[in-house]
Amino acid sequence: MGPSLAQYDALWMLAALVPVALAAAAWALQMSCGFCSVEPPEFTHAVSMVVMIAIANATLRLALQITGSAYGMAPQYLIPALITSAVIAVALPTTPFSALTITIVQIVLCALIYVAFTWVQEAAITSFMML
Repeated sequence: MGPSLAQYDALWMLAALVPVALAAAAWALQMSCGFCSVEPPEFTHAVSMVVMIAIANATLRLALQITGSAYGMAPQYLIPALITSAVIAVALPTTPFSALTITIVQIVLCALIYVAFTWVQEAAITSFMML
């Protein structure tokens, strides 16, 4: 295997990749809203919703670490999905079930985007190594 992103400076990677991740998550939110027949938010509203979701999940993660109950499937996967669904249900005119469906579709889209970026990185590194 060739070099990976872990070899680069973490601050520069954050400065470069956080805006890309926010844009990708906002786009995935818009697409998942369209998939679930909910009026998609504008891009700036979608970005602000992604930031609110990130803050809510970071606060949840901190609270679970402080109380010592951060282990298991519910605190790791189910509660963050429910928090994300709650933020979507409050920020968009939708039902809680539709918000949960939007969350699941957004998770799948974000995972596909991550796999695509990882594949492109490996393809680029491999092509440079073959030169």
